[in-house]
Amino acid sequence: MSSVPPPSQPPPSGNSNGMYIALAVVLLLGIGGIVVWKVTSGSSEQPKPVASNTTPSASVSAAPSNTLIDDVPLPPPVIDAGPAPTAISTGGGGGGDPCSYNACNGVVTTGSDTERGLQMLARQTRRKCYDPALGNDPSLQGHVKVHMKIAGNGQICSATVASNDMSNASVGECAARQLQASGRVPPPKGGCVLLDFPLNYVPMGAH
Repeated sequence: MSSVPPPSQPPPSGNSNGMYIALAVVLLLGIGGIVVWKVTSGSSEQPKPVASNTTPSASVSAAPSNTLIDDVPLPPPVIDAGPAPTAISTGGGGGGDPCSYNACNGVVTTGSDTERGLQMLARQTRRKCYDPALGNDPSLQGHVKVHMKIAGNGQICSATVASNDMSNASVGECAARQLQASGRVPPPKGGCVLLDFPLNYVPMGAH
């Protein structure tokens, strides 16, 4: 009769389970250590400086070039031309004043432009001086002479009453002021002239 071999005994399970647990713990510790290392190393790393791509700009102001300064031309020299020329007045006196002559040799000829200019001024004195006075005194009439100085350029330098036989003296004074305020007449012949200008005032239609 053959003998039956005894059943084989299974390997002890307690030792194998302990080994697996130990390996798992080691793996967990290793993974945990890696995680902790990553976290601590990541927080301790300083950010790397970012390289700047900007390049230093060129200086705005440049030193002046001696060449440009040398090229600027010098200003022309100032030439002293002496005193300014004195204006010369035709028919006038010294200092450029046409009324400054004391001696006058001019004349007012009959029919000249100067005489016609004076006659036109006489009509203005009648309208502005005699006619208003005639309105207050219809019988007013008379003769007035106005002493006048006329420069060689025709400017009326002065006009004053030389004589007045009218009963109203204001007519002659008004006529003298009006003649001088008129300013000028056509230039007399031969330079400045002194004259007594007669003014005859009579009512219109009277003989």
